[in-house]
Amino acid sequence: MYQEVNLDENYLSGKAFDYYRKTYPELWETFSAYQKACLMEDFKTHIRYLEESLAINDPAIFNDYVHWAQALYLSRHFPENYLSSSFFVLNEVLGKEIPLDFRVITNDIIKQCIEVLKQPQEEILSFIKKDNPCHIIAQAYLDALLLKDTENVQKIIAAAIKSGVTVQEIYLHVFEKILQETGRLWQVGNISIAEEHHITASIVQEITRLHDHVLSEDKRAIQRNKTIVAACIEKERHEIGIRMVADFFEMDGWDTYYIGADTPSRSLIGAIRDRNADVIALSTTMAFHLPAIHYLIRSLRAHPKTKNVKIIVGGHPFTIVPDLWIQVGADAYAGNASEAVAIANQLTSKY
Repeated sequence: MYQEVNLDENYLSGKAFDYYRKTYPELWETFSAYQKACLMEDFKTHIRYLEESLAINDPAIFNDYVHWAQALYLSRHFPENYLSSSFFVLNEVLGKEIPLDFRVITNDIIKQCIEVLKQPQEEILSFIKKDNPCHIIAQAYLDALLLKDTENVQKIIAAAIKSGVTVQEIYLHVFEKILQETGRLWQVGNISIAEEHHITASIVQEITRLHDHVLSEDKRAIQRNKTIVAACIEKERHEIGIRMVADFFEMDGWDTYYIGADTPSRSLIGAIRDRNADVIALSTTMAFHLPAIHYLIRSLRAHPKTKNVKIIVGGHPFTIVPDLWIQVGADAYAGNASEAVAIANQLTSKY
C-alpha cells in the first residue's frame, strides 16, 4: 500500500548543489546563470519523484521521470552528462543523509537510471497516429493552432461535427491527442511555453463552445439521477482532462459538479458531502501530488457522510503503475473520459 515519504528536499538539494559544484568544477564553470538556477530546482524535482517511488516501493515513477527529463534536457542543450552527473551527486548525498533502509533502495534506483542514460535516447513518436479515426482532423487542427489561424481552427471542428463526428470523438481523438502531442513538442524543444499555452487555451475555448452546443441541443437521452464531483487534486493545475471527464458525465445524464484545478482537500470533502455525491473523479498529472490524493481518499473513508462515495482516479501516474489506484485506496482507475463514465455506471449500478 501507499506509504507517504517525506524527505527534507530543501536541505538535501542544498547539500547536493554544493557537492556538485565541488565535484564537477570544470563542468560547473561552463554553466550559465540559468543552468545553475535549474540545477537547484532539478535536485528538488529528483527528490520529489524519488519520494513517490519510495512510497510505492517501485522504481517505475522515477524511471518514467528520468526518460522524460533526458529528452527535455537534450533539447535544451544542457551538457550531455548533466542528468547523470546530478543523479550521481544526489546519490552520494542521500547515501549519507537518509535512513539506511531508504539508502539501499535509492542507490539501486539511481544507479539503474544512470546506466539507462548511457544508452542512446529513443525517439519519442507523435501521439497523432494514423490508426486514430480522427487523425486527419487532429493534425489539421494542431497545424492551424501552430499557425495561429484562429478562423480556420473553429471551422475545422465545426465541419467535423457537421460531418457526423460526435463531441465525444472530438474530445477523445482530437483534443486529448493534441494535448499529448503538444506536450511532446514542448519536451523535444519544437515549440515554446507560449505556444503550448496558446494551444491549451484554444482547446479550452473550443471545449466551452462544444459544451454549450450539447446543452442547447439537449441530446441527453436519459437522466441518471446520480451525482458526480470532478476535480483536480490540490496544487494540480492540469485541468483539461478532468474538464472533459465532467462533460462526458453530463452528456451521459449525470448531475455534474465540476470544480476544476487545484482544489483544497477540505473544500472537496465539503462539496462531496453537500452534493451527496455518488462518485468523485480525481485527476493528477504530476506524480508528486499523489500524497494529496492519498490523504483525500483516507479522509473521505473516515467521514460517515462520504465513506461510501465511489472514487475514480486518473492521470499520468496511474498509467505508469497499474495497481497504483489500489494502493491509494480508490475504487477504480479510468484511462480516459469514456472509461470513467462506463466504470462509474458499473460501480453505481446496484443503487
